Amino acid sequence: MGKGIKRIVCGVVTAALLVAVSLPVFALDDGAYIVSRTTSYVNPETGETVDGGTNIALGDSMCDSIVEEEALVEQSQGKTYVTLGLGLMSNVSDVRIQIQGDDGSYRNAEVVKTGSCERVGDTCNHYRFEVDSADNYISPILYVTPMGRDVQFFVKLDTSSAAAGTGNFISEMVTTAETPVEDVPVASEEPAASSEAVSSESVSSQAVSSQESLSSAASSQAEESSAPSSSSASSESTEEESGGNTALIVWIVVAVVVVAGAVAFVIYKKRRKP
Repeated sequence: MGKGIKRIVCGVVTAALLVAVSLPVFALDDGAYIVSRTTSYVNPETGETVDGGTNIALGDSMCDSIVEEEALVEQSQGKTYVTLGLGLMSNVSDVRIQIQGDDGSYRNAEVVKTGSCERVGDTCNHYRFEVDSADNYISPILYVTPMGRDVQFFVKLDTSSAAAGTGNFISEMVTTAETPVEDVPVASEEPAASSEAVSSESVSSQAVSSQESLSSAASSQAEESSAPSSSSASSESTEEESGGNTALIVWIVVAVVVVAGAVAFVIYKKRRKP
């Protein structure tokens, strides 16, 4: 019987170690971080659109054009805030954002505009809101004027890419110290002018591409409204996200190991007594 108890304890310890090693830990300390993001026109968990659109490729392109490449995540005293940059505001209005809870359901978030910048030749507004977890999905809803309807899509933050800082966002929690300006030798003006010209051409090209994306979406919307509604493409996506609290899982596993060890020890001591 003693060998049996030892086997049980060894099995529990081994399982705990495997769980602890296999689970990625991306817990953020209090502070401000810049993270990358991905976008999807369809709900990644169902493979279907929410707003009824059927042109998935065009929707993906439009969503990627609207959302700024980086987002701000602020962590403070158990609360997490996210700031997203949403561009092409000359064609977009009535911004709303839904956030995913830990139970998988979505609810409307209270959104505050914290600033704006210029992106691909258009205005990009920054919207800040509280989330249950930075690992959960975010679902913006925008009224796109050329399409004449609401468009809803999904944003996923990559917390594993987190880098301390605020980027071009305004942080409500972190005050960034001003960096002293050092004297820099003045370079020749001609290369600078050339560089500005190239940069201007690049921005113009991106702006044209984004505008074309919206125009194509509007054309596609017109075609969809005049044709019979077709079934939405259901591309099965099996991406599994570890939205749970990793630290809690690890502590539970450790507790199980301790309890199992204590039980085994008590049984062993009782059997040793004459």
